[in-house]
Amino acid sequence: MRCRLGRVLPLAALLLTPTVGLTEDHWKLGPDVGISKGSFRLNLTGYVQGDFRYFSDWEVNETEAGSLRHDETELRRLRVGLDVAWGRLILQAQADPHEDGRSVLKDAYAELRFGKAFRLRGGHFKVPVSPEFLTSAARTDFVERTMLASELGPGRDLGVMIHGEVQRLQYQLGVFDGDGWSHTSRAETTAAARLVVTPVKGLTLGASASVGDVSADPAVSGATLTPRGLKGLSPTGYEFFVPHFVDGRRLRVDLEAAFSRGPVSLKAEGLRVREQRRGQSSTLTDMPDVQGDGWAVSAWWLLRGEKKRQVGALEIGARYESLRFDDVGDDTGFAGFGNRARNIKPASLDAAAAGFSFWLTRWGRIMGNLVVERYGEPLLAPEPGRQGNYVTLLGRVQLHLP
Repeated sequence: MRCRLGRVLPLAALLLTPTVGLTEDHWKLGPDVGISKGSFRLNLTGYVQGDFRYFSDWEVNETEAGSLRHDETELRRLRVGLDVAWGRLILQAQADPHEDGRSVLKDAYAELRFGKAFRLRGGHFKVPVSPEFLTSAARTDFVERTMLASELGPGRDLGVMIHGEVQRLQYQLGVFDGDGWSHTSRAETTAAARLVVTPVKGLTLGASASVGDVSADPAVSGATLTPRGLKGLSPTGYEFFVPHFVDGRRLRVDLEAAFSRGPVSLKAEGLRVREQRRGQSSTLTDMPDVQGDGWAVSAWWLLRGEKKRQVGALEIGARYESLRFDDVGDDTGFAGFGNRARNIKPASLDAAAAGFSFWLTRWGRIMGNLVVERYGEPLLAPEPGRQGNYVTLLGRVQLHLP
């Protein structure tokens, strides 16, 4: 379900309404909506994002484009949620009634907080791998997340997790019913862990991983068997690597680093995913694992304002990222594109982006990105056989409850 940006203007008017306190117990309207009394607090949360995109110098036939987004404008997200705190107990829920064909429920969990060092969470929430994935879509630096987070990272799933902070160390450790991908590619029981250390002020270093099995039992869509392996989408939504038939272990390993001082912030991340293909050849023999590798580096400079989410704050930034798929075996024959190919034809995409983020108010901002994509294999590009860059302009208007 998509709609024009003009249809979200009534909601924008609500979010821009000044705060009005109704009682001493703090019912509030406008950007801050909630109630609090003693150790009890209840807040409404949410945000809305309207996106714009313009494909500068390339056109793609819809039958060739796959999942490429064609709309010039669309209502991208409409998140509504509830945040309740009562002593040590935290309850959080978030949904997106705008979602079409995907799960409306995003987060729904309860958490007991026994101090900063130990917290216990249970419910439906994000599997703790990749800082880019764990960052809310309302707080990302660019319009689109990095390819490594979108295509290699996990998703949300039912699980139990302990987490906390001990001096300069943060940890997350959980067991989940799956790794949160769609029903056609979701792994079975998955364990995940993440550690982040702050050796000096302004610098964080971390690592995270997850492991789970992907069943060989294929999902059925009509009479068609659907492979459950990795797939590759560009930042603009073009599928350049098709999923393969997999069976066995799916392992993720992620490394992260971030640095900030004054108006400058730097980030770097790398993520590798490997999937087994036991008995997936046409003769039911094992085939080499499928492997996806992604990395990204970015830099931002706060030109105006002392910090983000401050009225008038203006940031500019740049990002370079790469995503590559291949098998891990020796190439002993013809390399193909098919989802049962023994020797997989390597597929890669490099993308550079430059952008800005301007906070009109404390609860609203506008963003703009210029994205340049280059495909390693021209036959897998949006215009098969064409070499060169593909340029896209992306924009976003975002309004949210603080």
